[in-house]
Amino acid sequence: MCTGSCAKCLGGTLIPLAVFGLLANILLFFPGGKVIDDNDHLSDEVWYFGGILGSGVLMIFPALVFLGLKNNDCCGCCGNEGCGKRFAMFTSTIFAVIGVLGAGYSFIVSAVSINRGPKCLLSQNNTWGYPFHEGDYLGNSDLWSRCQKPSDVVPWNLTLFSILLIVGAVQIIICAIQVINGLLGTLCGDCQCCGCCGEVDICCRKTHHGLFPNVLFPNSIYTVG
Repeated sequence: MCTGSCAKCLGGTLIPLAVFGLLANILLFFPGGKVIDDNDHLSDEVWYFGGILGSGVLMIFPALVFLGLKNNDCCGCCGNEGCGKRFAMFTSTIFAVIGVLGAGYSFIVSAVSINRGPKCLLSQNNTWGYPFHEGDYLGNSDLWSRCQKPSDVVPWNLTLFSILLIVGAVQIIICAIQVINGLLGTLCGDCQCCGCCGEVDICCRKTHHGLFPNVLFPNSIYTVG
């Protein structure tokens, strides 16, 4: 089935992205690759768990649902054929929306952190705080010397939050595609159409109880039981 094959392709892509998000967020707890003495010295955005919750945990569930649609040929939800193919695709749409929200959360947290900069020991007064304003450090690496400790915290946080930003953006796009794919599967039922990932089938040779006869192929003859 076209929509199931496409969902499997999208789900398979979400899994490694979720792993990247989890790892990136975990590494943020070790600024500069070192264990920090006081957790209060970590940037606030690290504790928002954008990569762990948004791009990680909340993305695993949609990915597994998308993969399952192909495995059971969309004949139901959770292996129950009685659910119906349309309901299974509609369910995937709901999980895709959840994925969009999770990835969007991670994206926003990452963007805010990049604009704000990391929390560090200030060179001016030896106190912990945020030395940068409105992303001024992004175009001027000379400002990075304002942070004394942890060492290399600026490039560390910038790199990892940038990864989370990109991962979140890609996940949003993938889940948005599945929203459209799921809606098409909900409307088209058990018909087959041009698939993703290199699969091409004939679209809507038959319809479920004649719900959409001759919509895509008006010259076709359908036999309705």
